[in-house]
Amino acid sequence: MDGGVATLTLNRPEHGNAVDDAMHSELTSVFADVRRDDRIRTVVLTGAGESFCVGGDSSPSRTFTTLTGLTPIQEARLIVETLLDLDKPVIAAVGGDALGLGAILATLADVAFLAPSVRLGDRHVLGGVTAGNGSAALWPVLVGLSRAKYLVLNGEVLSAEQAVSVGLAHQVVDDPLAAAHALATRWADLPPFALQSTKSVLNVHLKQAASHALGYGLALEEQAMAGPEFAAVLAARRAKR
Repeated sequence: MDGGVATLTLNRPEHGNAVDDAMHSELTSVFADVRRDDRIRTVVLTGAGESFCVGGDSSPSRTFTTLTGLTPIQEARLIVETLLDLDKPVIAAVGGDALGLGAILATLADVAFLAPSVRLGDRHVLGGVTAGNGSAALWPVLVGLSRAKYLVLNGEVLSAEQAVSVGLAHQVVDDPLAAAHALATRWADLPPFALQSTKSVLNVHLKQAASHALGYGLALEEQAMAGPEFAAVLAARRAKR
């Protein structure tokens, strides 16, 4: 931590920071931990290596077990809800691809800076799974319902410029980490109650959407993950490998 700015790094660079069981469980608590730490004023969220986060780990060895005692779907809901409950601003420094859960984390940050080469999108539907963990529930608030339908149902992967143009990110910059730290430092110097309470008001819009759609979406995602379409996709991936 530096000057009230905490940097959180998704750190599986050899796998594109794909979220495995351990990282998934860690994400359920990290934003709550940040909220409780009075030394932290703002957060920079980034990924190690060349990717921000390419989504969930789909390797054949993944067991979909958790370290929390919760089910994976319960964890998925907790990740989104604790991020939305965090009153301290989160700036995403997206230096590489942000896909699936990576795209959810990037777009639910308060500001996202993207490198020019970034690709961003949620391909759940293409993988035989309901897009229940954030994009279908929350992107309509960010980009409008019609555009969200097009993006999520197509599993559309956007360039950095396209992501900014539709409203899923703030700005394309050559050095997202430097830009994120500069903004985080500026915000860390503002009156903390005014800053955090204002963010809380702004996040009411997303939390209202989450209260209506997130649980429903995740229930359907759990159903899809137990169904034949997802099983066929996994079998095809394993056969290819």
